[in-house]
Amino acid sequence: MSLQVDVYVAPPIRAETGSEDPSKQWWSPISCTLIQGPTSAVLVDTPISVQQSEDLAAWIKTTAPGKNLRYIFTTHAHCDHFFGNPVIRKHFPSVVCVATSRVVQGIERTLATSIPRWTGWFPGGQFQAEEQIIPEALPESGEFSIDGHSLFGVPVKHSDTEASSFLHVPVLRLVVAGDIVYGDCFQFLAEARTAEKRQDWLQALDQIDALKPSIVVPGHKRASQADGPYLIEATRQYILAFEEKVNQLRDADRVEEAMKKRYPQRWNRYLLQVSCASSVSAL
Repeated sequence: MSLQVDVYVAPPIRAETGSEDPSKQWWSPISCTLIQGPTSAVLVDTPISVQQSEDLAAWIKTTAPGKNLRYIFTTHAHCDHFFGNPVIRKHFPSVVCVATSRVVQGIERTLATSIPRWTGWFPGGQFQAEEQIIPEALPESGEFSIDGHSLFGVPVKHSDTEASSFLHVPVLRLVVAGDIVYGDCFQFLAEARTAEKRQDWLQALDQIDALKPSIVVPGHKRASQADGPYLIEATRQYILAFEEKVNQLRDADRVEEAMKKRYPQRWNRYLLQVSCASSVSAL
């Protein structure tokens, strides 16, 4: 039996951003990918809150009943992709959290410096700050396996953050892209705030494109949105459009309005706002 893949999309939750605009008060939906074989499974990324993660755990038990969840692979060092790890491990005590070595280092830095910011956005004990898990680093090859099938954690130079990677599953022609690839959510460009870093992100998209995947799972998307290689080009075009508007308008509010007009269906306008402010200030 080969592997199969299922995608759970954790729904948007309220974020205390300080904005009075309702479109800037909700966090993006988060993709969590389950890859399973006859006896074992791998989960890629977990959401933010305890409740989101409890719902994910229940879904895993229904989707892969009786399977051994062997690994949680974290694609990158943003908290909205690993804060749920302790909840999942409570339900699957033998699970091992893994990531590429650079992502492990990034998670260590993030946990040392960023908890107050995330607590501000998600107060009241919504996530388990004191129980966070530092993943084990994969070997340099990035290879690990379930049920005789190899999976590869592949590092990239930059995406929406520096410590980033994707998971490649050759037998499925699958790439679980984390935040290298986006669906219909505004892309976070506050860290990719310079032309050089945006070029690095474009090169990361080229890395994925070169594998010619049939299935591409983005880090954030609408639950109904299909997972496919078309999202690579959509992400690329968004970056190019954003860069064009930043260089042309050179005003954060005007860039924000231009991107909202071009992408009216996308989620999380708060991240659009901070991306515009950061990138314009870097000019």
